Amino acid sequence: MRLQRAFRLRGAVPVLTSGLNVILLLLFFILLSTSFLLRPGIALELPSSRSLLPAMQDPVVLAITGGAGATVYYDDVAVEVDQIGARLDAHRGAARQVVIKADRDAPLALVAQVTDLALARGFSVALAATPPPGR
Repeated sequence: MRLQRAFRLRGAVPVLTSGLNVILLLLFFILLSTSFLLRPGIALELPSSRSLLPAMQDPVVLAITGGAGATVYYDDVAVEVDQIGARLDAHRGAARQVVIKADRDAPLALVAQVTDLALARGFSVALAATPPPGR
């Protein structure tokens, strides 16, 4: 006994629907797998400031977390304070600029120590901040 379909698909309809399905799944995967939704890095809560500097060209970014276990991050890698000087010396970039992103609760002594290390090696230093609310 041979069974027959009541509805027959003819032409390019099956090929087009399956191809469209693959393309939509691929687009959905690319959107979810990139940094489109989440940005990699360390979450910091920057203090607000009325004196904001213009954007810098390819600066070195140092992030300092707050709290009791304050940590310094150089290019999203945790480093000890005594290693920062060697890493800044090894920096080959044309721009000699450092942006320090210090958490609101970061120890001021640690921020000053990192700033002094960068200034001693000839870098210009900028402390990152956010604009005050309502601006």
